[in-house]
Amino acid sequence: MWSIRVVDAVLPEVKGIGLPWDDDGSAPDPFVRLLIDGRVVWESPVQVNTRRPQWNLTLPRNIYISSQQTFRLELWDDDTASKDPAGSITRAGLPENARPGAFAHLTLDNLATVTVVVSPPRPSRGLGVEYEQRADALRILAVERFSPAARAGLQVDERVVAIGGKRVGLLSAASAASELSLSADRGATLTVVDTNGKERDVPLDRDYLWLTM
Repeated sequence: MWSIRVVDAVLPEVKGIGLPWDDDGSAPDPFVRLLIDGRVVWESPVQVNTRRPQWNLTLPRNIYISSQQTFRLELWDDDTASKDPAGSITRAGLPENARPGAFAHLTLDNLATVTVVVSPPRPSRGLGVEYEQRADALRILAVERFSPAARAGLQVDERVVAIGGKRVGLLSAASAASELSLSADRGATLTVVDTNGKERDVPLDRDYLWLTM
């Protein structure tokens, strides 16, 4: 798991086939896409009319990638009528030169380069669930992969009916939301009803929530 900052890029003077980037001879309008196992996880803003775009943006969430997964970085030119590929790099796991804390200059297949910085992942606090409020429960809609909720075995469609011994049905909507958001920090125990109607107590750890894309 890593935090990734996309710093900048340098594009060749012409496309790989020797043609100008745009029909009017102007520079490209580049942006970057990051894909893991073929899934687009992030796309940068477009930088207009430049071969040396600068983003200096840290991805909003950490990236989880094993040595068996495919890391692919694509550079694109955002033309008025279409989006044209402007180079890419594909590797199993992170590129070899993407070492923690160092500026890694990734050379793409058209000799463009994209500079990234890989850092240790950024922790967050919280339970790690999305939910909807009901009169007597909080129904779980999604569970973050690396979270106190996931480690406790909470599942989608289960219902939280009590938080630290406080029944949700006796709390205001605002109080229930506040109690749930603080439950992991407190190491509270949730009372949960599964999809078969069986109730159980679920203790939470107080470790970090790791948000990933």
